[in-house]
Amino acid sequence: MYLLSSSLLPSEAGVVVGGITLGNFAALLERKLYLAVILRTFLIGVSVGLLVVLLAYPLAYFLVRTTSRWKGALIALSLSPLLASVIVRTYGWYVILNREGALNQAGLNLGLIDRPLQLIPSTPAIVVGLTHALLPYGVLSIMSALNGLNPNLEKAALSLGATRFQTFRTVTLPMSFAGVTGGFLLAFSLSISAYATPAILGGPATETMATMIRSFMTALLDWGLGSAMGVLLLATSMVLLATAAAFGGRRDRI
Repeated sequence: MYLLSSSLLPSEAGVVVGGITLGNFAALLERKLYLAVILRTFLIGVSVGLLVVLLAYPLAYFLVRTTSRWKGALIALSLSPLLASVIVRTYGWYVILNREGALNQAGLNLGLIDRPLQLIPSTPAIVVGLTHALLPYGVLSIMSALNGLNPNLEKAALSLGATRFQTFRTVTLPMSFAGVTGGFLLAFSLSISAYATPAILGGPATETMATMIRSFMTALLDWGLGSAMGVLLLATSMVLLATAAAFGGRRDRI
């Protein structure tokens, strides 16, 4: 409520200069600079969510179905990135992607490029860093759904003449879709509110809502605009949760 009240008050240098107004929200949605930041943030969120699901599903399926005696160790290895700080992992990508980094050096040594590429700061670099950071969450979400799926249902479909792809499309994927949806929403919500990764792998030309909120609050001291952008992030998360709950309830009734 304090955040919401602050978003409805215009301020300059941290001082309220007027009464209740929707001017802060209007400014965010009308000025091209702010609107571009909002659109970039949601584009990053959707991209990261899709990549996390696409990469996590085959890994989660393997971890659930494998009968290897090393299954526990493989699961721990898949989730091991969570043991390191997101800042440490992000700086790892910075070392790989900068102009003097491992990727550019490998390309130069192999003759694939003539000069170092400008990989950071950029939006794709932010997507890569966030996807790596959030992949374990997607694996956990999808593994939870697959663990609740009876393998005999897949065997029954195969015994009735379905191919492995048909079995996956008509049995496995629909029955694990809740995990896929959960993984996507979790990755989307965390990525649109992430600060460290966009701050390290991005720059002034690739600001996101989180980095711009910091600029509003600490550099420009425009707490009204900063609070309004924070409310937009919070409202987006609430709408996503409500949509997911309604969609999940409808699927359960079906």
